[in-house]
This record gives sequence, C-alpha cells and structure tokens, in this order.
Amino acid sequence: MSRGGDERGEQNRADQTPRATQDKSVESRPERTERERVANRRLERAEDMRGAKRLARPTAPEMQMMSVFATLGERYQEDYFREHKLKEEDGWYVTHVDFAWPAERLVIEVYGGPHYKPALDKAGTRQEKDARREANVKRAGWALMVIKDTELTQDRWAGTLERVRKFLDTGRR
Repeated sequence: MSRGGDERGEQNRADQTPRATQDKSVESRPERTERERVANRRLERAEDMRGAKRLARPTAPEMQMMSVFATLGERYQEDYFREHKLKEEDGWYVTHVDFAWPAERLVIEVYGGPHYKPALDKAGTRQEKDARREANVKRAGWALMVIKDTELTQDRWAGTLERVRKFLDTGRR
C-alpha cells in the first residue's frame, strides 16, 4: 500500500529524499546570499502548508492518477509519496511534487486544466511558471513525467497506463 496518505509526518519527508550521487549543477551554482536563503526558507514553510492542504484534498486528476497506480498493481503503488518535498543536496528547497518515488528519484506531476487552459490562467503566466518548476525538478536530479488530466480519460487510459509503467520501470532496473 502507498505511503502517500496522512499517516506520515510532514517534517520527515524532506529527510527521506536521497542525495544525488554527482549533481554537476550544484558545483556550478553561485553561492547563495543570506537574503536568498531566508526567502527560500519562507517559501518552503508556505509551500509546506499548501502541500498539507493538497495532501488532505487531492484533485480529481490526482485521484485518477492513484487509480492508474492501483490498476498497474501493487509493485507500482508501493513507496510513492504524495506532495513530496524536493530539496537540493545543500538543503535548498526546490518544490513539492504530486507523486514521488524517492529511492528511484522519479516524479509524476498531474496537470489539470489550470495548467494548460488559458481561460483558467487569468494572469497568463502558469505555463511559464510550470516550465521553470519542471526545470528545477530536473536540475535537482529527478526524472519527471507530466500527465495531463486529458490523458486520464477512458479513451486514453491504456496508453497512459503503459507510459506510466515504462517511466516507473526506468528507475527499477
């Protein structure tokens, strides 16, 4: 059974994130100022609160994604974490992600309408923010798969199952 529910303490999740063996981007990153560190800690605390709310109330596409894992079987349901906090090796907060398998450093993000429908993005900046966030996840050494809610429909279910299975299997070899 998944450990993606509320039974785990929020504080412990960051400690469970494995360290990258060699992350070249960490070596080339300039030193962060104290002001940047304070701002990052403040962002982390705010996102911890938002993540706790999202953990308690998954979106419809996230629930559909959990059905994908259930359909794939026990092997794929185990060891994933919902609203997992990603940090870089130096403790720098990156983001929370929808589904993560820390041992394999795999992430699945599920995007509903607000992520790609212009009518639901009043500021018109969502896609740009998502692209930056996705780049940050990859730069931190995690493999990322993005699934849109439109891929979780009955018509596309079989194809999505196979894509997710292949993605998850990449880290299990």
